[in-house]
Amino acid sequence: MSKRHLSWMGALVVGAWIIWNLGNGFHPKKTNSIKTAQPTSSPLAIETVASITTSTNAFVLETVDGDTIKVQMDGEKNSITIRLLGVNTPETVDPRRPVQCFGKEASAYASRILTGKRVRLEGDPEADEVDPYGRVLRNVILEDETDFNAQLIREGYAYAYVSFPMNKKRKSQLRYFQEEAKRLEIGLWNPKTCAGKK
Repeated sequence: MSKRHLSWMGALVVGAWIIWNLGNGFHPKKTNSIKTAQPTSSPLAIETVASITTSTNAFVLETVDGDTIKVQMDGEKNSITIRLLGVNTPETVDPRRPVQCFGKEASAYASRILTGKRVRLEGDPEADEVDPYGRVLRNVILEDETDFNAQLIREGYAYAYVSFPMNKKRKSQLRYFQEEAKRLEIGLWNPKTCAGKK
């Protein structure tokens, strides 16, 4: 028998042995790397979830309009009204004024993003604690760390409202976002909506 025939026969024998063993419950040994790759056993995944959970301090009960919300602070029994710091959306609920251009859209956007969600409320040491109407002034940070106050301006739902005491860097940041939204004609800056007019 030639060497070529012998090598073919050897391959057939090895193949038959593998097929027989697989059919009788033999499986190659699994490595630990497969186990540790599972999301449920990853310490990093657990830490990430924990950090998201602990980074919030309030639950949004409802939105009053685009820049005012009612929240339940962790550990508190009574709800409080929050006025978003540094932003001003067109009016929809002020009895002294008619509903302003793009006000309904801003309210609907805030409601969709915030109502029923957990958020982190952050103050500004250089700003007032409350406004003249007794509403607590805060920056609202979403669970994914999105700065919602800034997002309202960037998406064209609000004007930068920086004529009151605030951190100077923050004022500049919000003004910049407003100029960008204006330049791109987004939301209330679009000529087909309000062209920036209230």
